[in-house]
Amino acid sequence: MATVIAASAKKLAVEGGAPVRTRPWPSWPDPTEAEWKEVVEPALREVYLSGTEGLPCPQSERFGQALADYCGASYGLLMPHGTDAIKAAVAGALDLDGFQDGGNILLPNYTFVASASAPLDVNCSVTFVDIDPKTYTMSVEAAEAAIRPDTTAILPVHLAGHPADMDGLNALARKHGLKVIEDCAQAHGAEVNGRKVGSLGDAGAFSFQSSKNLTSGEGGAVTTNDLDTHHRVISFSNVGRIPGGARWEYHRLGWNYRPSEYLAALLLTRLPRLEEQTQRRNRNARCLTERLNEIEGIAPPVHAPWATMHGYHLYLMRYDPAAFGGRSRAEFLKALDAEGIPCTPGYTLPLSEQAGMLRMREVYPDRVRVEPCPNVESAAESCVWLYQNQLLGDEGDMDDIVEAITKIQHAFRR
Repeated sequence: MATVIAASAKKLAVEGGAPVRTRPWPSWPDPTEAEWKEVVEPALREVYLSGTEGLPCPQSERFGQALADYCGASYGLLMPHGTDAIKAAVAGALDLDGFQDGGNILLPNYTFVASASAPLDVNCSVTFVDIDPKTYTMSVEAAEAAIRPDTTAILPVHLAGHPADMDGLNALARKHGLKVIEDCAQAHGAEVNGRKVGSLGDAGAFSFQSSKNLTSGEGGAVTTNDLDTHHRVISFSNVGRIPGGARWEYHRLGWNYRPSEYLAALLLTRLPRLEEQTQRRNRNARCLTERLNEIEGIAPPVHAPWATMHGYHLYLMRYDPAAFGGRSRAEFLKALDAEGIPCTPGYTLPLSEQAGMLRMREVYPDRVRVEPCPNVESAAESCVWLYQNQLLGDEGDMDDIVEAITKIQHAFRR
């Protein structure tokens, strides 16, 4: 702690002083020459020499089942992108062909655009609801208040890696006869009461985009415990074909969302490391949270009682300007970045207020409904995000974050 106190008296890097940190953070992804030679190159070589780079997709099937097994789900299917995965999960769970009215889907208003654009793309309407102010995930109470006769599904987002209240949302869905589609894009490895996300609703959708905790640059997957849903997802992604059917038979209307076998092979080399990496992120997050709890004006993330494992794709904390001499969040972020701590304000608007969604609301008012979202508005105004790779270091890396924030607070209060 002495070094933190000493550093707090120094000139801020943003004002020309020496930054707290100049060494790099753990890279993401974290490639090594040894891993390439021993694991990745042989996996890609196997695909190349097999002559099967696409159909019948044996590597993709292997990965889909491996992911399902990891999540505790019965079935899994690899997709090219996370957005595709949400579309396929919605279509599969609700038995949609993309042309009939899919009904209204409830989703949180503090999320990435794909959570809304994907269901809209399969002819559903959406309703944006408020979040819990501590977990940043869908409020069960807000969701229940938003249910209407046309509501068909709930789409909780496990934002930043904190799992939504799936017990509460599933109970709500059973009460009203609704489907539950999990958006797991930021929550690889997260658990609710010891059960991993992706196995807790009617279907789960994952992303393997380049920033994600399990990545192949781009990619997605759908997991489910329901065989009929799984078969519909397969048909949706494979031009209407069904498992075991002839190549030139199309039993449903479908599209081509088949992934590359190279992506599957790469993911198969990385999936075995996910659990250890998730545990490491959680250890470092606990250390960081313990230290940040001592700093006035910084509210670190909390674990709800049901969250037995956090995915920590992001580390979300709240910033209170009053404890930092009244200096704005923008000033704090600029100063923190200058000290060598990468950071972002994240979603600075509720998704419903983004320009593209405002246009949707204007042109297609029956497709988008917005419930009161005061907790979303508060989060958009006050949150500071750190990245998952920053949690892959050690306790010394967490010390740098605390030292930088302490230094900034001392300077802002002068």
